Amino acid sequence: MTDHHRSDHLLPGTPSIDLAVIAPIPHQRALSARGPIQMALTHLVLESEPYADYFAERSAAGVRVILDNSAFELEETTGQGLAAEHVLAAAERIDATVIISHDVLYDGPATVASTTAFLREVAGREFEVMAVPQGRSRKEWLACYRALCDLEGVHSIGLSKLSVPASFGAPNAEARLECVGLLLQQDPWLPMHLLGGDRSLAWELREHRKRGHSEVVKSNDSSAAFWYAACDLPIDPITGRAERDTPTKPDLYSPIGDDRLAVAVAHVAVLRTAAGLDPED
Repeated sequence: MTDHHRSDHLLPGTPSIDLAVIAPIPHQRALSARGPIQMALTHLVLESEPYADYFAERSAAGVRVILDNSAFELEETTGQGLAAEHVLAAAERIDATVIISHDVLYDGPATVASTTAFLREVAGREFEVMAVPQGRSRKEWLACYRALCDLEGVHSIGLSKLSVPASFGAPNAEARLECVGLLLQQDPWLPMHLLGGDRSLAWELREHRKRGHSEVVKSNDSSAAFWYAACDLPIDPITGRAERDTPTKPDLYSPIGDDRLAVAVAHVAVLRTAAGLDPED
């Protein structure tokens, strides 16, 4: 691992966790570019030319771009990520490196079936596929995880901020820490990506590194930097937590004021430090 991926700011010598900063469309260049990797959302790639153009530029510059299937954003409407045809259209539009397969929120068997079908759709294409285990109980989630890991063509595992806490019976950060600790006792395992985060994301990133999880937890994406700033919920750089979770899902279309944008930039530095990255890079 290169020096860029190690940091003397926290836990020197411990592998860092790459960070993708999700930002509203008006602030992409001010905020998203501060992450060493990028996360694009399928529904926005298909809706917004400026949004798609930004990620196409980043891909052309050699940045690793992950394309999400928008399952979190569509939770209240469809309860599942967009279908393969939409994800593939968006992936080709921005030349994504990684695509997140179709999953069905909280439903393990349906997610195994949908991921299997998704893999058939993308066979022969040069995308890495991230699969996302689902379930409503620990037993269901772990069964789904094992089944997905056994599927040929799955390169990595995404840990949902919705299904992991529901399955492990704890707040998101605590649930994912327990989950990863359990998965590391199994062999083999695939590289893992933390999908989103809650008010404790900075603390969670720090704890994964303290516990040695960053050997397998390779990356995270989150809108926390801007959305907690927009909701006037500062992330404490010492505790790594905000006072409470945001009341709504992030607004990815509207600008935020200059004062809140400055707080968002500071939040990115807090998250980067917790992840073991240079806070100012």
